Amino acid sequence: MIQLSPSPTQHQTPTGFAAFRIILVFACGYFLSYVLRSVNAAIAPLLADDLQLSPGELGWLTSAFFLGFSAVQIPVGIWLDRHGARRTESLLLLVAACGAALMATSEALWLLSLGRILIGVGVSACLMAAYSYFRRCFPAEQQPRLVMYMLIAGTSGALMASQPALTLAEWIGWRASFGLIAVMLVLSALAIYLFAGDLDRQQGPAVNTTRPEGGFLNLCKHPLMIQAIPATIFIVGGFGALQTLWAGPWFTGVLGMTPDQASQTLLYLNAMILLAYVLMGSISPWLIRHGVALLTQTVCALIWIPICFAIIVFWQGSLSWIMWLVLALMVPAMFLLQTQIALAFPKHIAGRILTTYNLMIFVGSFAVQWGFGLLTGLFERFGYASSQALTGAMGILVILQFASLFWFLARKADGSVRT
Repeated sequence: MIQLSPSPTQHQTPTGFAAFRIILVFACGYFLSYVLRSVNAAIAPLLADDLQLSPGELGWLTSAFFLGFSAVQIPVGIWLDRHGARRTESLLLLVAACGAALMATSEALWLLSLGRILIGVGVSACLMAAYSYFRRCFPAEQQPRLVMYMLIAGTSGALMASQPALTLAEWIGWRASFGLIAVMLVLSALAIYLFAGDLDRQQGPAVNTTRPEGGFLNLCKHPLMIQAIPATIFIVGGFGALQTLWAGPWFTGVLGMTPDQASQTLLYLNAMILLAYVLMGSISPWLIRHGVALLTQTVCALIWIPICFAIIVFWQGSLSWIMWLVLALMVPAMFLLQTQIALAFPKHIAGRILTTYNLMIFVGSFAVQWGFGLLTGLFERFGYASSQALTGAMGILVILQFASLFWFLARKADGSVRT
């Protein structure tokens, strides 16, 4: 069990331009991370046509990002606690630049997959480095707003990865687009290394990163994690898998949109999520002042998301894409679960608890993204049309989401089960 330790000696909180500079350089890195995570949803038709990919191969190529991302979450947490956010993220972004360059120049599927894996490894610290830095250097009452700033940056990246990304890929080619991103990743790495500073390394004594109470298995066995992991995998991670790939094929294969219409709808979806983040930054503190706790806001989101997906499965009319916009309204509250878990643990293991939880999100995104493609291909082999196969895969995901929601609601935070 994690034992809470006394708070370390507090140093001056960054303010003014210093705080703005720190937030900005981390936000730029996360913006590029989300572009790379989401771009395949918009350019999926180009990838499938150019590389002659089956649904399962397309799912694998895109989900390889999450495989690389998830594989290094535990060491990333240790590196953040030991070396700080500046050094960890700037070095890893150079790895991502190598992966983007490989995507831009490779022909074989295995080399393209390696490129996606390197991209996933390289951007694996983009959000957790910022959260770890903020957790150590800013007071608790500022954490929800700082989280919203980062999520706004990420959603802006998702916006760029929709219609604008498709337009750019059709203009200069999807390979040249990845080459451009590689250059931007190098510039982002330099900005973080030069301008973020090491204030997070000055917030207490050196950390012993090998002590057992901060180990991965002990963190996973904590009652808060046991309660949250299933919902994190299938609801939070499942949404990420659909947003970053399968929403596009759903719009084209089930709702009959053209690729341009689908990418425009993705643009609307991500714009709605961005608007929701902006509104949540103001609404959430107001709700807290009026007695609506962060946990209550999160529970509402965890209920809202599966209900919306269930409606999406059964309503497939010409206007049913609107349900994706309705769903987007509660996405920010869903991600507040990560903030609550981070605040429940001491600062000296902030990197490890954040990356442990983040690992669960991306394990879910990888499993759902690849599994969705495999299920779609399986249904097609049994003779179902493409739209029916996608519907069947979505239906199975919804069932898993409701099961994980029941688990979350049925367990108390102390680990006992309600009777």
